[in-house]
Order: sequence, then C-alpha cells, then structure tokens
Amino acid sequence: MITKVYIYLFVFAVFTLEFVFAESLKSISISEIVFFGVHPVKELKKLTDLKGRQICIKKYFDTISPKSYIRLNNSPSGTESAVNSRKLNLLEQIVTIMGEKTRDEAKDFAFAVPLHIEWEGMSEGPLAEADFVDKWISKHPNAKITTFLYLFKAHRLRAGFEAALSEGNKHISSILASKYRESLDNARSSTNQLILCIAKDMEEQEYVYLEGKGRP
Repeated sequence: MITKVYIYLFVFAVFTLEFVFAESLKSISISEIVFFGVHPVKELKKLTDLKGRQICIKKYFDTISPKSYIRLNNSPSGTESAVNSRKLNLLEQIVTIMGEKTRDEAKDFAFAVPLHIEWEGMSEGPLAEADFVDKWISKHPNAKITTFLYLFKAHRLRAGFEAALSEGNKHISSILASKYRESLDNARSSTNQLILCIAKDMEEQEYVYLEGKGRP
C-alpha cells in the first residue's frame, strides 16, 4: 500500500513539473526576448510551432551573429550590472533586426533610454521609456532604426496600458490603447520582415506585462 502511494506521488510530481515547465515556455515569446532581454535567447528553441511562430524564430536565429552578445547566457549580478546587461541586449537586438549599419544609432539609443529593471506593477516606468522614444526620434528624424523604435514604443505602451488598468485608471488606459495602436501601425509600415513578425508575435500575446488586463 505504501509503495503504491509513493508511486502515485512520484507520478503526480513528474506531471506537475512537466506542466509547470510547459507553462513557463508558453510565457516566453520572441517579442519578450527582444524587448525585455531577461530570458536567454536559446529558450526560444524549446518552443514548439505555435501559430506559425517557428518561421519567425528561425529567421531571427539565422540573423543573429555567432559572436553577438545576445547569444551569451550570463546572468548579471547587482542592479548596475543588470541595467548594463539590458542596455547591451537592446543594442544587439536592434543591430540584429535592423542591420550592422545601424550600430552607432543603436548604441546611442540603448545607452540613453532610461531602462528600468523592475516597473513594480506601475505604469510610470514603461511610459517613461515610451516617452523617451518620441524625444529621441524628434532629435534624429532620419534615423535608420525608427521602425524598431516604434515597435519598442508599442511594447512599452502596451505594458503601460496593462499597468494603468491595474491602477484602476481606465481613462489613461484608453488613451494608451490608442497610442499603442498608432505606434504599432507605424512599425508595421516597415518592409523589414523581422519587424513585421515580431509585431505579429506581440499582438498574439494575451499580455506583455500584467496578466488578465485584456488587449488594447
């Protein structure tokens, strides 16, 4: 009898771990990899083909330079190190998606944007990053990385939208939903196939920051 109980508990534990693992993989998307830079990029290879995303993922992997920073899997320690890691990741994501010719612009933006390690469930953090995009573009109207920045801005606006709803501010969330759509449309005017497939991936996510807040 005791043996049967142990077997049951073992099977239940294995099933539970597999379920948790599967759920964690579902939460990882190419747009999350690009715009947050928390999960290592190799985690994308574990995903099965969901809604045709594998085509986008393969295109993305094929574009990453073998020596790119985003192929490394080093976990930064300390706040300052984490911020620097996020900025280096953003720099290399832009270069991967927009091309090596954009490195100088990508570096300028990535090390100037006020990236936050944690937004703490508030809309202020992502909206500060979104606002910075507008300021940067106004100073660099002919920049080659503009369509990526519109997509980055759309991601932050959607995060801000979800946070605003969590804060109970429906008026602000309505405004952010409209701005999100506008920024996403600006990004999707691009002919860059990676921009388009990452935009599609982001649109397919139930949420990008706070679960259960709906879509803008």
